[in-house]
Amino acid sequence: MWTLLKIDFKKYFYSRAFWVMLAVYFALLVMFFFGVEKIVNEALKSSSKSSPVTIPAFSIYAFPYVWHNLAFLGGFLKIFLVLIVLYFVTHEFSDKTIRLNIMNGMSRTQFIFSKLLFVLLLSLFSALVLLVSGFVLGMLHTEELTISMITQKAEFIPAYFLEVFTFGMLGMFLGFLIRKPILSIGALAIYYYIAEPIMAAVLPDKISPYLPVEAMGNLIDVPNTALMQMFGVQFRGNVSLQDAFICFVYSVIFTLLIFLIYRNKDL
Repeated sequence: MWTLLKIDFKKYFYSRAFWVMLAVYFALLVMFFFGVEKIVNEALKSSSKSSPVTIPAFSIYAFPYVWHNLAFLGGFLKIFLVLIVLYFVTHEFSDKTIRLNIMNGMSRTQFIFSKLLFVLLLSLFSALVLLVSGFVLGMLHTEELTISMITQKAEFIPAYFLEVFTFGMLGMFLGFLIRKPILSIGALAIYYYIAEPIMAAVLPDKISPYLPVEAMGNLIDVPNTALMQMFGVQFRGNVSLQDAFICFVYSVIFTLLIFLIYRNKDL
């Protein structure tokens, strides 16, 4: 495994595109995490001017709710991480580096596994940003801190990792299947924004939650913020093991499909 990591690490370490894309994703994630509360409260303040009910400002950063809030919000930016995956997976084909790696002794299984590790490390990086951001914001916005408050609802951190990783594996599958950067990104956008929402609307309610993007979205439900509670709206405040299992199964399925497709495919 370490050999695979070293080989792939050298590709990314000397790639300006990788560091630029990773820095942009990191900056977007951090700015979103640290700035979203102000944006929400400014929007509520503007709405209160024309509303008969005064909507008070509230914090989404206090422990223990910060983990759920940031994990839910971070899910909206996972598309940027998958763009990194698609870019580098498809460029392995367009630049012929996959063929060069195979000719130099790397097996197809090892090559695919190296890309799986790439998605895994990117997902861990995203989860680490969530962990550090949530901890800092929670410390700054919580009064009377206790260990139990900090660790409560921390299960949303691995849930966020699983959501990002599953989506990354979907992107990796499309990259291996289509092999063209623009076409792969287009296929992902069509499926994510058009095809699956249509399928979810057409299929029975008992079936639609088992669609891949639906399962990822269901993994972390809308947080029960003070605003939601004020209007009497309640959402699930925990991670569903069923949705987590569905996401895990899809990650395995995408991996197996890649192995099956490239077992004897001409490179």
